[in-house]
Amino acid sequence: MIDDTNLNLELPNFSGPLDLLLHLIKSQKIDIYDIPIAKITSQYLAYLSKWQTLDLKIAGEYFVMASSLLKIKSQYLLPKNDFDNEIIEDDDPREELVEQLVQYSIFKKISEFLDERQKSAPITVAKEPSVASQKKVSLLPFGEISSKQLARAFFVVLQRFQHKNNVGEVNIKEVSIEDMVLWLSSKLHSAHNLSFFELSAELTTVDELISLFLAILELCRNQKIKVYQESDFEDLVIESLVA
Repeated sequence: MIDDTNLNLELPNFSGPLDLLLHLIKSQKIDIYDIPIAKITSQYLAYLSKWQTLDLKIAGEYFVMASSLLKIKSQYLLPKNDFDNEIIEDDDPREELVEQLVQYSIFKKISEFLDERQKSAPITVAKEPSVASQKKVSLLPFGEISSKQLARAFFVVLQRFQHKNNVGEVNIKEVSIEDMVLWLSSKLHSAHNLSFFELSAELTTVDELISLFLAILELCRNQKIKVYQESDFEDLVIESLVA
C-alpha cells in the first residue's frame, strides 16, 4: 500500500497521468507488460482523492485516465461464457495503455538526456555569418542514412523487444550513455562494420536499447562513425571512421 502522507510530496514531479502511472509501476517494480489493473487503478484513484482533499486543482486529463482505468478494470469483471468453446478471446484490454506507457517512458528518458546535455553544454559565442561555398544544400551521398530511416529502424528493433519475456519490467537503474559509447567503440575496434539489428539482439532491456540509440547519435555527431542502409527497410550498417 502507498503511504498517503507522501502523496502530496510527489505532486510537483508529475507532468501528466502517464507520469503518475509510470511512477506507480516503477516504485513497485511492476512488469509494465503485465500490469495488475485493479491494484494500479485503486492506487491511482487514491492519489486523485488525496489531491481533492488538499483542495488542489486537478487537470481534466487525470480524470480521463481514471475513467480509462475503470473501463479496463470493468472489462475484466465481465462474466465469461464457460460453455461455449468456440468463443475467441479478445485482445488484452491493457494493450493500448501499455503501448502509451512504453512510448512515454522512452521519450521521457530521451528528454532527460537532452536536458542534461543542454545544461552541461558550454556557452556559445555568436560569429559573423560565413559565405557558403555552394548556394544550394547538397543531398547526402548515396547510401547515407536519413533521420527518418534511422528512426524507423529503431522502431522495428523496439517492436522486437516487446516480444521478449524479460524486457517488460521498467528498471529504476539507468544505463550510462558514456558506458554504451565505450561498449560500441570496443565493438567497432574489433569489427570495422557492425549490424544495428545484431547489436540490439545482444541487449536485454529497453533501457539499454535507448542508450545504444543515443550512443550512435553521439558518435555520429562527433564524426566517429557513419551509419548507412544498403536498401530501404533493411538493417543499418555502422561503420567506424576512426583509423
